[in-house]
Amino acid sequence: MKIVVVGASGELGSRVADILAERGNEVVRANRGTGVDAYTGDGLAQALSGADTVVDCLSLETLSAKKAVDFFRTTAHNIGRAAAAAAVGHVVVVSIVNAYDPAVNAKFGYYQGKAAQEAAYRDVVDPASLTILASVQWFELAEQMMGRMAFGPVAVVPKMWCRPAAAGDVAKVVADTATAAPVPANGGGVRRIEVAGPAEMGLVEVAKAVAARRGSPRWVLGAPVGGPAIRGGGLVPANPDVVTPTTLEQWLARRADASAGSAR
Repeated sequence: MKIVVVGASGELGSRVADILAERGNEVVRANRGTGVDAYTGDGLAQALSGADTVVDCLSLETLSAKKAVDFFRTTAHNIGRAAAAAAVGHVVVVSIVNAYDPAVNAKFGYYQGKAAQEAAYRDVVDPASLTILASVQWFELAEQMMGRMAFGPVAVVPKMWCRPAAAGDVAKVVADTATAAPVPANGGGVRRIEVAGPAEMGLVEVAKAVAARRGSPRWVLGAPVGGPAIRGGGLVPANPDVVTPTTLEQWLARRADASAGSAR
């Protein structure tokens, strides 16, 4: 199959592209570095020509609702229209569990952007060709947050009650979905697949476990951002379609082994 991965240089997209290539697919890694700009639309038509599937793994580092909504709505419209023009049979977009819920995204700009992304795809892509794959937060997110919000020996991480998963596990589910034919939802409409990790926990708990394993930062504090729904379980899927296998302890051990291997 020819599969186009948009956002193939990101945390998830790079993993998805690697898995698909390892399985023998023809993978087009579509990002600015390869001449494809999903926001302007430049290069999309060429990248999608002859493709069987396109996977949207785009991300954006912002907490601004205005920037997030503009970016995700624009890129979704551009990718969706280019896919329709190229007669791409399956469009897979990676979203976030419950990001479409106003109670969850009301005070979290990035999630408002993901809600706009989902709505934009529904507007421009045939429902029978569209799959929305909604993931929970990744263990890697806690690690990233500590890097972005560190102040000497102190790191600040948002208080999120979630059911986190390893990004590598989520990437495998995305790859499985991308290589399968689109399946309309029961009763018609857009199929939605929710992916969750093996256990519920706070993102601060994940960050503290990461910090303890690597010995820094000394203190990890939780920040009450994003509103009560994010802190109170609004990010936890009620009935996930896929439960990934890797526990936090297993993920930490793998990270430690990888770091030890690279240091040799």
